[in-house]
Amino acid sequence: MLVNPGNFNKRIKFIKYKIQKDADGFEVKTEDVVLVTWAQVTNISGTEILRSNSDFSKVKTHFLMRTPTVAMKSSARVGTSYEQSECGGLDKDMFIKFDGNVYDIVYINDYGYDNKYTEIITELVMK
Repeated sequence: MLVNPGNFNKRIKFIKYKIQKDADGFEVKTEDVVLVTWAQVTNISGTEILRSNSDFSKVKTHFLMRTPTVAMKSSARVGTSYEQSECGGLDKDMFIKFDGNVYDIVYINDYGYDNKYTEIITELVMK
């Protein structure tokens, strides 16, 4: 599988929602950012959705990124971190925030079976 890392040009955030109580005792939904990284983002076309026996009304998006590590890594460019991770594993209980939209994670795959890239299929969360 040939992957061009130059296509990882979209900033995405992995988030988890927490229910907490405010000062008045009411439950408030807050989001925790678990991981911030760069990814390649591709929308899946309607014919591909139809072939995979999915509903036409769902918007599915494909994210491809480097496999996250537990520790923060420094990028060779400008000394900034290219990914920030508090936990090593991603799970389907998380959401992806990209371009003002929130995506529900449907499927996580080790792309190419070499632990270098992670492929994530998501559905757009309709508000």
